[in-house]
Amino acid sequence: MDISALIRQCQAGNSDAFGQIYDLYADRIFRFIRLKIQEPRQAEDLLQDVFVKAWQGLPKLPLEKLNFQAWLYKVANNTINDHFRKTYRTPIMTELTTDLPIAASDSPAKTTAAIVDAAVLKQALEGLPKTYQQVLELRFIQDFSVAETAGILGKTNLAVRLLQHRALKQLKLIMENTHAYET
Repeated sequence: MDISALIRQCQAGNSDAFGQIYDLYADRIFRFIRLKIQEPRQAEDLLQDVFVKAWQGLPKLPLEKLNFQAWLYKVANNTINDHFRKTYRTPIMTELTTDLPIAASDSPAKTTAAIVDAAVLKQALEGLPKTYQQVLELRFIQDFSVAETAGILGKTNLAVRLLQHRALKQLKLIMENTHAYET
């Protein structure tokens, strides 16, 4: 069943159709949230908030020219931003983890090098402005097209391509500087 038909059913009050939408998008939205929220329980709570907001927003969602996936990611991004605003007002100290999934390797040396490289890359990404981080995450981690990324961020395709170019250029500089200090 296509997403437009599911949305129409949801707008008519069919919660089973919404369950199907949840099944289609929950894993991807959760990964998107986990890139920004280190604590798994908080990320799960935010995932539920995203889908509650989506359920509440569906009745007034116009179907003509709708990119539902982009809309859902906007809801997720806004929910994350709301979470950070709330946290900023009442900060909670948490420790950042560098637990990144690494593909299995036959060599412990290769595995260790991959973990170190992933940690360096994560640190370099955190040094980028938030807009650059978002573009790189959507394009290369979530594997969205330029058009999908533009829809999620509310920008033009050209703006996304420019942001991506600038982000990669700045990331390269950070990585080169980090590497220069290590040698």
